[in-house]
Amino acid sequence: MSVKTDSMPDARCPMPDTRNDTYSGKRQVEIGNRESSIENRVLVLGLGNVLLKDEGVGVHVAGQLQKLDLPGNVEVIDGGTAGLDILLSQEGLYKLVVIDATRAGKRPGTIYKTRFKAAEKDRLTQIFSNAEQSKISLHQVGLIDALAAAERMSCAPEEIVIIGVEPREMAYGLELTEQVKQRLAEIVDTVLEEIK
Repeated sequence: MSVKTDSMPDARCPMPDTRNDTYSGKRQVEIGNRESSIENRVLVLGLGNVLLKDEGVGVHVAGQLQKLDLPGNVEVIDGGTAGLDILLSQEGLYKLVVIDATRAGKRPGTIYKTRFKAAEKDRLTQIFSNAEQSKISLHQVGLIDALAAAERMSCAPEEIVIIGVEPREMAYGLELTEQVKQRLAEIVDTVLEEIK
């Protein structure tokens, strides 16, 4: 008796379509309908659940950023609640900027920013496991897992920036609370500083 099994799909990060730029000699990558230098690609990933008020702040910020005329090397994605899996579909990223709700006990609307190099993944894991700093991001376990998987598949970004926002309320509701909504412009500016 023979047993038929389906083969597992290739789990490596896909190679982007590249071509040579005749004028500058740089490898180029197609991002949607834009071209960008593969050496400095930036992915901005807004995380959260928009059904839970401030828990969806990352998605709201991503929506604001998508309305702006951003540099060609920047891609903004509304990652929703499972957005870190998107990281595994990216190759050639220089920087990953994650925006997420972050509980650290400060005043609602407080903006936090943490920066890591790819080589500091162990420091990221240590900080996430530290009881006093355990809530850098409400999606931190998924972030660690996605980065570890991306590293194993050789598609981890060079630099990771986590921009967290202290939520006031994470109950059912589609709108951000007033304290967080008042900080949206400042959160967007914080992201823009990272993608200059």
